[in-house]
Amino acid sequence: MNNHPLKGGANSERYEFAVRRWFHFIRKEPNALITGSLLFWLAALPVVTIGPARLALVHYMDKRDRGEEVRFPDALRFAFRTCGGKAWLMGASDALALLMAGGCALAVQAEEVAMALRAFYAILFILDMTYAASGLYRYSALSEEPRSPLTMLAARGFLMTLSNPGWTALFWCVQLLALIICAATGVGLVLLFPAAAALMEACAYDAMASAYTPDETEEGEPNNNIQTSSRIPSTRDESHMANITVNRLETQEEPH
Repeated sequence: MNNHPLKGGANSERYEFAVRRWFHFIRKEPNALITGSLLFWLAALPVVTIGPARLALVHYMDKRDRGEEVRFPDALRFAFRTCGGKAWLMGASDALALLMAGGCALAVQAEEVAMALRAFYAILFILDMTYAASGLYRYSALSEEPRSPLTMLAARGFLMTLSNPGWTALFWCVQLLALIICAATGVGLVLLFPAAAALMEACAYDAMASAYTPDETEEGEPNNNIQTSSRIPSTRDESHMANITVNRLETQEEPH
């Protein structure tokens, strides 16, 4: 039988591998982080383009992590042309959710607001923050399936966030730690954090998506009819962790 994401086992290894994969890439490819971060700030400079810019950065970092040769202008073209409208709406909805969450937080603390209304604002605050947190998965989902409806992407993000809140919180804590370290260095906040956060989104989505892909049949035999995500290396092969980029490149060069 397959292990449910909440029950640990092989799926728990996938989540742990996502964090190790994130640290490994940051240690090996700092230049990619700097390039991605700087170009992200340029793309997001008008502010209203932050949604497509975020999608482009997630797409760029994911391709680089897989060992593929990709330029950031190509990722921008994908974000603005292929997913333009959806990326814009996703970025706007994230900003709206955070603004509403801030307003709800103030309303809950206001003494003149009735208790029943405070409870309503508290529930609305939780929903808004859950939607914002689901952005950890939504942008990678849009990068993977640009033709999917926006409502389906939002539902998928909600499902992944609510089905495994513990690991979702851990992924966000890793990003928060990166934010604190980068803010302490000052320049790291500009040169490193955006790309590091985008890479965490790609790794987290891979781990969460693969958790729902069965690797075995109920009899315990490998299920060759179901393909796992090509973006997830086997977590059982620890040597792959040390040579993740090299191995991916070698796989791409093998004759079919």
